[in-house]
Formats: sequence, structure tokens, C-alpha cells
Amino acid sequence: MHPTDTRDPQYYHRVVDCQWACPAHTNVPEYIRLIADGKYTESYMLNRESNVFPGILGRTCDRPCEPACRRTRVEDEPVAICRLKRVAADLRGEIDHLLPKAAVEKNGKRIALIGAGPASLTVANDLIPLGYHCTIFEALPKPGGLMRTNIPSFRLPVEVLEEEMGMILNMGVEVHYNHCIDSLKELLDEGDFDAYFVGTGAPKGKELNIPGRTEGDANIHIGIEWLESIHFGHIDSVGEHVLVIGVGNTAMDCCRSSKRLGGKDIKVMARKSRPYFKASPWELEDAEDEEVEILVDHSPQCFVIEDGQLKGMIFDLVKTNHAIAFQHCEGRTFINFVHQVA
Repeated sequence: MHPTDTRDPQYYHRVVDCQWACPAHTNVPEYIRLIADGKYTESYMLNRESNVFPGILGRTCDRPCEPACRRTRVEDEPVAICRLKRVAADLRGEIDHLLPKAAVEKNGKRIALIGAGPASLTVANDLIPLGYHCTIFEALPKPGGLMRTNIPSFRLPVEVLEEEMGMILNMGVEVHYNHCIDSLKELLDEGDFDAYFVGTGAPKGKELNIPGRTEGDANIHIGIEWLESIHFGHIDSVGEHVLVIGVGNTAMDCCRSSKRLGGKDIKVMARKSRPYFKASPWELEDAEDEEVEILVDHSPQCFVIEDGQLKGMIFDLVKTNHAIAFQHCEGRTFINFVHQVA
């Protein structure tokens, strides 16, 4: 008989379903036990071993661990694993003395990190204590990437974001803000670094190329780009009537943001029925608690333009055969007086 090798990822698959489902393989059972014992600081630091943003993820994670939770075998709901992560983050004590520190002796190696989002910050967190000098090039005036520009502050408060990023930046990261890397080749040719990490992310939304899209462009927006425009102050209000096409988590951020920008009649148009929704159940719940209406089985066909103005949209009313995941049309509907479409 050999001792259990916890370095083998298959170990978690066999014995700890939630930990296996977590992409970072965070030690979920242990950090929950620590919370139960009132050891919030210890729980936070255990979380931080596998992911350096427990407070951020406690508010924004998609929670792949919870569908895997064994509690659902005997009860209807899983353990609230993600919210417990937030509990540890919110109730922890002072941790400055527990955080990793920059190495006293440098190893002489220089690392270039492109982008100041979660990926590059995590790399810096891991390499600086080993003696590496990390230099981040960020196109925007502040760090955070998509966490800052595309997640609404009502979901991720700025103070939480700043605090957890500061734990890394204060280790001595060299950051060049407002510095966009247009050519990786030029950076490589300069030869100033021993290694290069590209952490630019891929925040690209989906287009809806149906008739009327071009003519109504002024009032039609790609969701993820629209959220970014709100962050930068380019959009500070919307009309009373808003349609959000699609039902993923970005759509939930868009409809809830619309509420805060003056929208009153907000509808989320879903092509399929609820079993096919991509948005997390808790995101749907939050949106519906704010009186956002979700209409199912509506397939967008065209934007209606009259006298150069967007007046509404036409949808096919469809019905899904769940056995073969096939939809057929049962009629059409027109939704009018749409001032903004996200």
C-alpha cells in the first residue's frame, strides 16, 4: 500500500467532487471547515494558495464546484461554496504579515507581462517571491483588465478589486500604464527580457447579423463592449425600453446595468427555454428580483427601422423539442418602442 499522492489531479476526481470541478482545485472541504471553526483568516489564506483573488471570485465565480457538490445527492441545494469564499474574504483579519514577499536576493531574470488583468497579476504573484523582476505593460490607466472594465461595480465593488490587486502590486511590480504593446516582435527584438507572458485576455462579444443591424447601429450594442462603455463613462443613461438578446451572464449584467441607468421596461429575449439558459441560476434570480422580464422561445429575425429610427424587433415564436433539441417556428411577434438594444 502506498500513501495517497495528492499531487495527482485524479485523486480529487475520485474523492472530492467539488475540488475536482474547481479549475484551480481549491481545497474546498478544508476552507469550509476553517470557516465553521471561525478561522476566517486561515480560510482566506488557504483559498489564496490556489487562486489569488478569493474576494473577487467570491462575488463573480461561475461556481463549477457547486453542481458537483455531494450534498445534492441527499438535498435539493448544494453547499454555498462560492458565497462561503466571500465570507472568508469579508471576515478575515489583517494578513499583511502572511502575504508572499519579494525575494531579498534577485535572480537577475526579467519577465515582461502584457496586460494587467488577473492572468498577469497571478504570474507576478508567483514569480516575484522567487527573485524575478516583473514588468507589466498595460494599455489602460489602471490595472484589473476585464475585472475592472466589464464586471459592473454592483457585483464587484471597486474597493474589493483594488485591495486584492494591491496585495500583488505592492510586492514591487513595475507597471507601465497607458502603454499598449502593438507589436510583440518589437518587444522581443528589444531583448530586455528573459521571458514574455501574454495576458491580454479575449473579451470579444457576439455579433447579431440580421436585417436592420447596420441601419440601427446607433442604438444597438454588443453586450461586453457596452459594459465597458459604461465603465469609461461613455454611456450614462438608456431609454426606458430595453431589449437584451441572449441569456448568458453578460446579458444579466447588461439588463441589471440598464435598470441602474434609467431603464424601466427591460426584457431579456431567450432563443430557447430555461433548461438551455447559459446564465447561472443565481444571476437569473438576481435579474428577476429586479423585475427584469425574461421571454423564452423568441428567435430574433430582424430589427425594425422606420424613417431611419430603430422602432423594435421581430421575433419568431419557436417551440423546442427537448428530445432532439430541435426548434420549429409557431408564429411571429413584434416588440416595439425599443430605445436601446444590448
